[in-house]
Amino acid sequence: MYKKALLINENGDEFIGWSTEEFKPVTGELIFNTAMTGFVEILSDPSYVNQIITFTSSHVGNYGMSKTDFESSEPKIEAAIANSFTYNPSSWRSEKSITDWLNEYNIPFSGGFDVRTVTTHLRDAGSDMYAFGTDVDAKDLKKFLKKAKNIIGDDSALKAGSGNSEYIKTKGKIGILDLGAKTSIVNVLKEKNFDTVLINPETKPDEILSLELSGLLISNGPGDPRSLTQVIENVKNLIGKLPIFGICLGHQILGLACGLNVEKLDFGHHGSNHPVKINGIKKALITSQNHGFSVESLNEPIKHQEYGTINAYATNLNDGSNEGISLWDSNAYSVQFHPESGPGTTDGLQIFNPFIEMIEEKHAS
Repeated sequence: MYKKALLINENGDEFIGWSTEEFKPVTGELIFNTAMTGFVEILSDPSYVNQIITFTSSHVGNYGMSKTDFESSEPKIEAAIANSFTYNPSSWRSEKSITDWLNEYNIPFSGGFDVRTVTTHLRDAGSDMYAFGTDVDAKDLKKFLKKAKNIIGDDSALKAGSGNSEYIKTKGKIGILDLGAKTSIVNVLKEKNFDTVLINPETKPDEILSLELSGLLISNGPGDPRSLTQVIENVKNLIGKLPIFGICLGHQILGLACGLNVEKLDFGHHGSNHPVKINGIKKALITSQNHGFSVESLNEPIKHQEYGTINAYATNLNDGSNEGISLWDSNAYSVQFHPESGPGTTDGLQIFNPFIEMIEEKHAS
């Protein structure tokens, strides 16, 4: 028997779907993702903590799920809505359906939503905090929403990763400042013959430097980068002391550490077909993205007293927003998109090259 699934925000904007399941109410920032594949990678990406995903694809999960596509050990979203979820997938790779997998972890989901209406609303009104539940009264759901952890000021990244403070035999490894690092990032570095170590994001700069790392990668992650004040301060004290590469949230952290402003986007960039122009690369890259905040655009280079020249390294060709900065004088750079291609095209893999070159130059000297 179908049950009414309800999404509502504090203004009373509501959307209705239909579900055969019954879930406890949850809250999260309602966003939309335009990807037509990569559902397992998206659902297991720690960057989606405290978010409710609207999938714009007509059918979600028609090829099921495989553990080889996991970006973490389990689903990390708060809830997912779609036009239709596939309960009986068809693929030789499939180990189970996405619906069974979400049920296993008590993650709410529902089909039956008019995702075009949801998406156009978010596009016009901006993303917002919503409560989601099945067979629940709108008044009770709005009351539950008052307890929500708002995305503004959200420091979930401090606990989103699996890095710890016990590091063994780290000399020569690439350190990953783990704000919710995707498995794909580790896999890319492994394929390039680098060993990695996940580092707790609150680890002090001196301790990080004592690990004798080849380089430091600041990972993706959820929440509001501006709330991570200690992480930002730590990165300030690491720039110029070892090669640094920031991805997504890591890009925002690097920008804040350099004194640049970061602002909340109206509805963010979530999908796998965003065109980006990279300085020095003739063709645009088609990229995978998931972020709700953006580093300020740089119309011209900035001269930093400590770190040298800061340049805009990449630009979003849809809206002109900042997609990367470079601090080559200090052996650091970052990108807002996901170059590890999980999900998405392999266009971005080449963006790891400057990081690897800086590490090789460090070893050569």
